[in-house]
Amino acid sequence: MRSIYFIILIVSFATCTQEKKNLAGSPSTESAAEDLGVKDSYKETNLIDQIKLVDLDNQPLDLKQYAGKKVFLNFWATWCKPCIAEMPSIERAQGILEPDGFVFFLASDEDISRINRFKATKDFDLTFVRLETPFPDLGILSIPTTLIIDEQGKIAIQHVGVQEWDNADVLNKLRSLSM
Repeated sequence: MRSIYFIILIVSFATCTQEKKNLAGSPSTESAAEDLGVKDSYKETNLIDQIKLVDLDNQPLDLKQYAGKKVFLNFWATWCKPCIAEMPSIERAQGILEPDGFVFFLASDEDISRINRFKATKDFDLTFVRLETPFPDLGILSIPTTLIIDEQGKIAIQHVGVQEWDNADVLNKLRSLSM
């Protein structure tokens, strides 16, 4: 019986390998979802109303105060090695894109004390916040996941996985979003 479950598991994984092009042209999974007719449930909603964040002093952070700006919102965890690996490129992209009207937040659902301990051991000049909304309620099924929210509070880009955010092609794509 276990061998049947094992075979089903292998077949399941093998069928989940369709790819799409991500921001820099490398493989990802969005077009596979489009090919299957999967609808982005947040595409027609104002995402800002769904995301509840607090700063590291446990004060609410209202994304509506950033209306008219583009919000780079990265979902991560202190234990996630790929999340941490992409942070240097996020930090460099932040320095490049802030003049273009971008604000950057890195949101973890872990305790504020744990996020603060992480921040104290790393030398990143990034704005870390705590996510109060459960990941699944936002459609976040794996991390790192990054949302680029446009000036009207809509998702312009959703990227799952590690990305070199300071890559020239990615920066051009981000800059090309309408203001």
